[in-house]
Amino acid sequence: MHKLLPRAASVLDAATAAPLLLSSPRMPALHLACSSFLAARPGANRSRTRSPQWLHCDGARRGLCSAEAARRGGDTEEGENGRAVPERRQRGRSDALAGSGELLAIPGVGPRNLRKLVDKGFDGVAQLKQLYRDKFFGKSNEKMVEFLQNSVGIIHKNHAESITLFIKESVDEEMKGTDTSKLPKRRLTFCVEGNISVGKTTFLQRIANETIELRDLVEIVPEPIAKWQDVGPEHFNILDAFYAEPERYAYTFQNYVFVTRVMQEKESASGIKPLRLMERSVFSDRMVFVRAVHEANWMNEMEISIYDSWFDPVVSSLPGLIPDGFIYLRASPDTCHKRMMVRKRSEEGGVTLDYLRGLHEKHESWLLPSKGGGSGVLSVSQLPVHLEGSLPADIQDRVFYLEGDHMHSSIQKVPALVLDCEHDIDFNKDIEAKRHKLRSSLNL
Repeated sequence: MHKLLPRAASVLDAATAAPLLLSSPRMPALHLACSSFLAARPGANRSRTRSPQWLHCDGARRGLCSAEAARRGGDTEEGENGRAVPERRQRGRSDALAGSGELLAIPGVGPRNLRKLVDKGFDGVAQLKQLYRDKFFGKSNEKMVEFLQNSVGIIHKNHAESITLFIKESVDEEMKGTDTSKLPKRRLTFCVEGNISVGKTTFLQRIANETIELRDLVEIVPEPIAKWQDVGPEHFNILDAFYAEPERYAYTFQNYVFVTRVMQEKESASGIKPLRLMERSVFSDRMVFVRAVHEANWMNEMEISIYDSWFDPVVSSLPGLIPDGFIYLRASPDTCHKRMMVRKRSEEGGVTLDYLRGLHEKHESWLLPSKGGGSGVLSVSQLPVHLEGSLPADIQDRVFYLEGDHMHSSIQKVPALVLDCEHDIDFNKDIEAKRHKLRSSLNL
């Protein structure tokens, strides 16, 4: 068991640790360490020597160059002694596949990978270029390679590398003569996760209002609760309906929650601030809340099958929903229950301590190692030794890779920072404690 939380910290401790995540070449004065946190994701800082797109080879293994793979139809399989075996072509292509012939011109795309790309919503080269511009422009090629392998299902890494290189060089060619300094800079997105009433709103407010140097650098995107409380011209409160009759409205509510998160991501995607902090994500929806209502028999097997049938393809086709990292605010269910009683949100009157305990267990099984008695699958893995030294000492033992068979493929190896929010401090009264915490954050 990893040592996760060496010391207790208040909700503001969590907020003051956040500047560690905010380093960028465009903010030299802050002296922060976001790049170290993101470097924890494998391949984040690797560089590759560029080579002509049709002659690109994977030097780490024997096999066909992209040009030869393309000549033989792509989608080759590794046989004995590293020899490539052409994939057996399947019969009966759908109309969608037949209309996506331009994808076959990309090195590494043959019938099998064509089907996978089309299934994920990539009907042509234009969509892949837009994916690259939106999510991977200015980053290591390894990031898009990981996406193609984990989210699209491209099995062989050399195919994913060939597709990535082709798309990258196509976009680079289109951008020749463009003043890149006038292009919008790609932002980092972190999702703040945690149980009901753990202190997410307080955490985000402290960053937005108390940390002056971060005010112009961070966009705060709170959970769209207002949308859940006022739906349509009749002003339905779907949040209240769910808590009042969960067995009737669980699927309806979770479905609408996902829709509003997609809307929220689209609305905030064009922001100019270099860091976006979002309250929760579609992944905590699926890994925590949908699991909870399903186990409580408030969502039946047909409904969860319907949910999953659209969840995976939508997430895979909207890479903006996939964060660069997670921040897990952690406190006991009892502490969360006490805080919930204090804030007295009207819809939460029926939320029980047992329900909070169930949500806590699901957050733990998603974002922390298994504590035994279960499948034994770890949700996280320890950082590689060579990367531990690159992280600030204050968070070295709090950052992990998300990993495990139960983890959604698109967030495998995404880093997560775990912060203890168990203890309360009244910072409105304790001025010296407040000043000390803010001074510490600014000196990081």
